Amino acid sequence: MRRAALLLAVLLAPLLQAGPALAQAPKPIAGRIAPDSATSQCLGAPSTPSCAAETLLACLSRGDAALCRTVGAAPPRVSSEPQQTEYLLERVSILRPEDVTDDLREVEWFKPGYALVEAQRRACPASAANCEDESWDYLQVYLRQPPGSAAPSWEIVHWRSESEPDVPQELPDDPQRKAP
Repeated sequence: MRRAALLLAVLLAPLLQAGPALAQAPKPIAGRIAPDSATSQCLGAPSTPSCAAETLLACLSRGDAALCRTVGAAPPRVSSEPQQTEYLLERVSILRPEDVTDDLREVEWFKPGYALVEAQRRACPASAANCEDESWDYLQVYLRQPPGSAAPSWEIVHWRSESEPDVPQELPDDPQRKAP
């Protein structure tokens, strides 16, 4: 009996030690972009794929052509009502050669070394306390480092959102994204 208890303790010890660490892992917090403020500290400074994607989100949310130009994106249609955007950056990955399948070899925005930022976003009027009543919209942002760039910088090559009518919906899914 004593041996069984000792064996059980040895087998369960790693799980018991991992339990509190897993319980304390922080949950991602949504970022917010309002007409005159943002939680991101790097809007307009696309030195990482995440910062470039956040700059794109601010460009779209605010209708700010200067922010759009910073990341090489076309200015959006301007909304008649000021809005705020809540977002969650889910994953940032660098495309690998094995991710580029035969049907994607000629696609300009899906190349090895390009970054893919996957996010969720939702928008609501700027006057709202938050956007909790709105649905989340899945967003993919494909980026590259501009050739000859002196400082670390990323630019938008292509982006896709489920809710954008002007963006083709038949784009391939991320090969690394796991199905829900």
